[in-house]
Amino acid sequence: MRWQRGLPVSSTHVGIRPMSEKPGESISKFYSALGNPYRRQIVQLLREKRKLGFKELHEALKISVGALYHHLDMLEGIVAQDSDRKYVLTDQGRSAIETLSVSEEKIAAGQAQGVKETRLGFVSGEILLGRTLLNYLNADPIRSLPLAILIVAFGGWISSQTRLEPLLLFYLTPSSGTVSALFLLMFPIGWLVTFVMADVLSTVVFHRRGDDLRLLNGTAFAMLPLLMVPGLFSLAQLLSPGRSLGYTAILLPIFLQAWVVCLLASAVSISKGLKLERAALISLGVVYLNILVLLVGLQLGLF
Repeated sequence: MRWQRGLPVSSTHVGIRPMSEKPGESISKFYSALGNPYRRQIVQLLREKRKLGFKELHEALKISVGALYHHLDMLEGIVAQDSDRKYVLTDQGRSAIETLSVSEEKIAAGQAQGVKETRLGFVSGEILLGRTLLNYLNADPIRSLPLAILIVAFGGWISSQTRLEPLLLFYLTPSSGTVSALFLLMFPIGWLVTFVMADVLSTVVFHRRGDDLRLLNGTAFAMLPLLMVPGLFSLAQLLSPGRSLGYTAILLPIFLQAWVVCLLASAVSISKGLKLERAALISLGVVYLNILVLLVGLQLGLF
């Protein structure tokens, strides 16, 4: 499915099923897609109203723009757009829904019989992707904003205490004569620039607009691992003053920056309603832009 001007447009004609898709796989896909109450509500609305615009669906469901994008993505093959950019049930989707007579009980049973999440999957989802906390932040972005500001303020404070200069997603040893107040501002500036990069890339690449406050909060949370860098370096120097950290000084920031990439991808995915693999492209794009800014700044002697 491709997106134009913020609205999804089916890449195939409505009602045509790809030849490579087997009937059994199609049925399984329907049960999986309709296992979410919001998606069932979308389908029910389209069965009743025949066709609806994006704005009408958004007003009816009262969910974030990003969440609606995500649910429409998951309904690919069941829901598509007609020539007027109105959402309709595809012939394939309508036929399957009517034939199977999908009920709430069947959908619940289909979910219960799905593959259970492994312990490794749970740990990666909670720690590497911060799934629960990011969902909490997205539930009420205005309530979560003070927490995001607190994270960023602490990042500025710990940078000033350890005399490490945060540059977007990296830490540098500052040049002599750097004003102390600059350390307090660099981390918040990095937060805002990282948010703008992620938001612009989401809009340009996947045409996902809106829910900026959710992404702003999520970006602050995604930068949390960076705060471990000055803290752990200070602890190491305290325990072994004057001793070189060796490979730790190289490997630790690399590991933490990889963690930031995962958390930022999750934040983009949840706030913009993108599939995680697409959000990962945005996150990696932000990192590459960070590196580009860093290289240009070093060439110009700014850092």
